[in-house]
Amino acid sequence: MQSVKNSNRNTGPQEKKLNTYSLAGLGVGGIIGSGFFLGSAISIRQAGPSVILSFLLSGLVVSQVLGAITSISINRPVTGSFKVYAEQFLGKYAGFTMGWVLYISNLLAIGSEAVAAGIFIRFWVPKVSVAVSAFSITVLVILINRLNTNQFSLVESGMAVLKISALLFFIIAAIRFIAANGIAVKSNPFSSLQAFLPNGISGFFQSMLIAVFSYAGISTVAMATAKVKKPEKEIPAATILMMASIILFYAAAMFLIICTVNWRAVNTGISPLVQALSAIGLGWASAIINAAIFIAAVSVMLGTYFGSVQILLSLSDAGEAPKAFGKTNRKSFFRNAWLLTGVLSLCVVGLSFLLSSKLFNYLISACSYFSFFSWTINLIIFLLWLKRRRPEEQFTSPMILGKGGAYMSLAVIAVLIFFSLGVGDYRIGFFTAAALILLISMCYLFYQKERKHSR
Repeated sequence: MQSVKNSNRNTGPQEKKLNTYSLAGLGVGGIIGSGFFLGSAISIRQAGPSVILSFLLSGLVVSQVLGAITSISINRPVTGSFKVYAEQFLGKYAGFTMGWVLYISNLLAIGSEAVAAGIFIRFWVPKVSVAVSAFSITVLVILINRLNTNQFSLVESGMAVLKISALLFFIIAAIRFIAANGIAVKSNPFSSLQAFLPNGISGFFQSMLIAVFSYAGISTVAMATAKVKKPEKEIPAATILMMASIILFYAAAMFLIICTVNWRAVNTGISPLVQALSAIGLGWASAIINAAIFIAAVSVMLGTYFGSVQILLSLSDAGEAPKAFGKTNRKSFFRNAWLLTGVLSLCVVGLSFLLSSKLFNYLISACSYFSFFSWTINLIIFLLWLKRRRPEEQFTSPMILGKGGAYMSLAVIAVLIFFSLGVGDYRIGFFTAAALILLISMCYLFYQKERKHSR
């Protein structure tokens, strides 16, 4: 197939070099970003103490999706697996749509991280507008992505270590405080079902939209599976280690925040980690943690930007984007793909001049619906693969609970969409995502006509 031959493109300095720990580290570093560090404040206000379960259930659903993706990718390793498998099992339209959904979703994610970074900067310079900071940071990210791959990898690795260290510091500091002083909030959030679930089931499910976005970076790991040394051994171990670590980090952090800050007083304009540190008397550490999570946002922007360029290259190779975006200059740099991604990213971030920090809510909700779309497609592909797999395709990831796990995840996604539409900001994100998918579909029809005329 035309898409499969994309896998021969060498997009990095070395192929097939990842092991269990490097793949797990790539996943943890790529997933933890502003969706958690800032967006979790929105989830806390919606769910109250039950936000802990919100992140746990979201992690379970995501693990099923990742298990479904890796089950197929281990048996059929190709670069750009999302798009390739959609085309193989559901046809060219699904492959085309999946590729462009991933690309546009990445652009929106870059925008959300930029706005979050702009909000974090206001911790030190409150008079600087979020829009100006976000735009400046995006320009910096575009320029860093102009570096060669080795330099880029060093920058990314350093930022990943820093943000994980910041999260661990918060968890250890909060545990020590609670061990010495007990739960800091006056009203015990675990004293009754009403205290634990103050906004009912609807508030709980509404909070999960942001929780889901906090895990959205799993695509980074899934797309790297073709570069693993021993797929059947390394990928299951890496994905289990990665998901267990992230779920534990997220759930522990939420538990500690709920125990140290009154959930009703959580300010959605700053990170709840910073608020919790101030509440336990470690205000001096707030600036350090804020700096670390600012770097976390930039880190995710860097990785997402790089991934966006790779997706565009894949689309160009498949003839589903102009060939110009797959061409290199004299220094073997994909300048056109890099430039288009930069221009579009700046356009998304530029909306913050009109919407300010409110743009963050719209972008993460739109990204979450895109995630729901791609995860639904991947779960359907997994179910189809189970029916059609070849005799030699025997491996199934231990993460996914077979057909039952896939159907359960599809049901949870449907429930989340239903409840999330009860929130005004989420509805805007939903209609934005729906409009963009409709636009992609129209482009596919144009693309099909052009191919017929060119024959």
